[in-house]
Amino acid sequence: MWRVRRVALVGGALLVAALTACSSRTPRPAGPPALGEIPRTVAVERLHLPVERYMLSPRQALRFDEVQDAAVRACMRGLSAPYPAATRLRAGSAAEREALDEYTVLYRRYGLTDAAEARTWGYHTPAADSSGGTAAKAPKPQFPSAAARDVLTGVDPSGAPVTSYRGRPVPRGGCLGKAERLLGARGSQGPGTDPDGIVARIKADSFERSMSDPRVTKVFARWSACMDSRGFTMHTPMDEVPSSNGATPSRREIAQARADVACKARTDLVGIWFAVESAYQKAAIGQHGAELARVEAARDMTIRTIDRLSRGQDQGRA
Repeated sequence: MWRVRRVALVGGALLVAALTACSSRTPRPAGPPALGEIPRTVAVERLHLPVERYMLSPRQALRFDEVQDAAVRACMRGLSAPYPAATRLRAGSAAEREALDEYTVLYRRYGLTDAAEARTWGYHTPAADSSGGTAAKAPKPQFPSAAARDVLTGVDPSGAPVTSYRGRPVPRGGCLGKAERLLGARGSQGPGTDPDGIVARIKADSFERSMSDPRVTKVFARWSACMDSRGFTMHTPMDEVPSSNGATPSRREIAQARADVACKARTDLVGIWFAVESAYQKAAIGQHGAELARVEAARDMTIRTIDRLSRGQDQGRA
């Protein structure tokens, strides 16, 4: 799923995400790839990983979630299967527009990078409420009953296919499977972005490889030394900060978060890490050109389907 900054946009997407799991890997190129330009920045909002060209845009992904949720609900209604009420932001709300405008797949991918968030939230993740204000927690998804969950996923707890519910045939893969076939994608970022998809595999593998790349481990060491000089012991930006599990950030946590962002800026950790990960992604894209071309074509078809169904939903609300 997309890592959406500050706000969860669609309740149905939260529910679908909670019902999926991931483990991915793609063949690795031999040796560290050569780097392109290294940006000098700590901000990630304007940085884009090479694999993003095969993904839906933030606005398209939002529409995907809306259309998928509507398709699942229509399927569940048709089978008289109970399903939780939708929990999403008001369409066009200030918080929704802010989330889309500020969205980046790199949000906290390289650890904390936003100085303003560090000053207020420390390592806690802020979330926007429906009025555009901030809240410490995003809405929790509601889950259907066990029987309805079988209809939703198309399998029972033992993994056996569910073929009927109250005398009515259940679509293959349940209502989720029906929606996936309608949209041509399992993941809300588009075809190939589900846990087993090539886009997700490239994105996961590039991150894993970049973490152990000598150019990244070297900048980690410089960043760690900078943190140590300010009284904080961290070896990588991925180290857990225990206080971030508390209800509110402590003063020390905020001080540590501010030092973290400052040390990233001083060492250009974000720019170097981004350049290294981008290099691994470009190498992988070169290896999987034919497969990614099919993903790109499928994504374009998904976009057309989203646009068509969205127009139908808008007319239905008019």
